[in-house]
Amino acid sequence: MKEQVNHRMARTRAHTRSGLWVIFSLSVAIYSASADTILLKSRETVKGQITSESDLSVTISTETSTGKMDKTIAKSEIVGMTLSSPAENKPEAGESPFEESSSKSDEKPDEAGLPDAEGFYGVPNGVIDDPDGYVNLRKDKSTDSRIVAKVVKDEPFEFECGQNETWCKVKLASGVIGWMHYSRIKWYYTEKDLPKGPEDSGEEIDQQTREQGVNYYEVTRAAAHGDKKALKTFFSVGLDAAALETHITAIVPDVIHLVGDDKFAEFLREQSPVFREDISRYWDSGTFAPFDPKEYFQRHFPKSAKLVFPDYQQLLRDYTDFIKRNPKDSEAYRRRGNAEYEHEDWDRAIADFTRAIEVDPNRGVAYWNRGWAHAKKKEYRAAIKDMQKASQLQPNEPAYQHDMEEIKALQTTEPETR
Repeated sequence: MKEQVNHRMARTRAHTRSGLWVIFSLSVAIYSASADTILLKSRETVKGQITSESDLSVTISTETSTGKMDKTIAKSEIVGMTLSSPAENKPEAGESPFEESSSKSDEKPDEAGLPDAEGFYGVPNGVIDDPDGYVNLRKDKSTDSRIVAKVVKDEPFEFECGQNETWCKVKLASGVIGWMHYSRIKWYYTEKDLPKGPEDSGEEIDQQTREQGVNYYEVTRAAAHGDKKALKTFFSVGLDAAALETHITAIVPDVIHLVGDDKFAEFLREQSPVFREDISRYWDSGTFAPFDPKEYFQRHFPKSAKLVFPDYQQLLRDYTDFIKRNPKDSEAYRRRGNAEYEHEDWDRAIADFTRAIEVDPNRGVAYWNRGWAHAKKKEYRAAIKDMQKASQLQPNEPAYQHDMEEIKALQTTEPETR
């Protein structure tokens, strides 16, 4: 079954490295050393190679008429990018894209890691999720189309579905092929899909987790069984680059599906709102792909989704309750301030960012947050002062200097609030 594990993970990794747009949130990590194009909020595109990255910005090397030039871009300005596969990820001669040799001429297509004539690989990856307990498989992409089969609960099948497509191509174990609406499909995982070692998940994960004193494979298997201590470690482990990509796109979905909605929701209720908010931080980079991660999670894990994606008022209540129990938690004030900022409640946001600074005056990011809240109120002098303090505390964070210059430019074009 190890071949199926590698096969599933390789297909997931290939999906996120195939030139598709990767959508960014504020602190998403860059998963590839190179980028074809970065799309900014201004609709400007920047082409080049990423040379360095911090929590809040990336530096990209671009070719100009006078040579190479480095440009620092705040992640808050990035709305998407196309990624190129690093050269080291390309298969060697004689290897298939799925990390298994396909040189044996007597292997069947799915055994060699290659698709059949219909584009399927012979590995079930989906089941239905429907309150009626069955879904009709259609001949064509329409509810008016002829029914070719009835798919029942817990019946594994294979499906192929492109990004943003409404209908997915499905192949049943019987060989029948048809179309199913994407909303009825849930990813199918078994314990055999869990990584057993670096041959399944990659050397990067193995190395980075061992440096943290974590046996990634033991923790992952325990987490998939619902062990709360293991789940806390699994979702807290520090990873970057290719290791983070594999963790987020190939292994996190596996664990969540094996744990199930009831146990996962029970675990989440015992965690802080900061922890719950961080769980989905990188999901836009390929978790549950090709489906929209938030929509997918809300549909198939409704109890857990209410904790991971609470509405604004619930999020405020969660942070307020947590702060009452932990009045010295600077990050909780800052996160509540972020929620208020996103809701354009600038005064409340400023008050919470100020409280975060009072609790921990050495956190540059809180000054940066407050600076932008002041800027939204056109209080530019206060905003620039906060940006200067943020830069003083974290001189190696170029985003602070970049944003301060942006606010200074606003100061010259818009009147300041007195």
